[in-house]
Amino acid sequence: MKITLTHRNHAPSASIVEMLENELKALQLDLKIDEARVHLERSLTESPPFSVSFYLVTPGPDVQVRATDHTLRAAIIKAFARISDKIGLRRAKRLQRQADVHITASPRRLAKP
Repeated sequence: MKITLTHRNHAPSASIVEMLENELKALQLDLKIDEARVHLERSLTESPPFSVSFYLVTPGPDVQVRATDHTLRAAIIKAFARISDKIGLRRAKRLQRQADVHITASPRRLAKP
């Protein structure tokens, strides 16, 4: 997995970067992630000031999440909670589709008796 981290108006600490890497690695158990693009931003005029956006490139549909909060750590935790929710919804949809599959085709009838 390739991780691309960008930031604006705020340089993340080593503990934040380590937390991001650990959480992304933990997600690998549920979702194969080819590339993770993480953008951290601190707004000087808006409230809440911290926003985090994730763009996860996966073999299926990509996962996009954005979260804001008053601290960077809280915004990251919110974003990972939303990612987990999306992964859970995908799993539930897949299981529902598998449960709905029925063999409804009737046996072929012979053209000649």
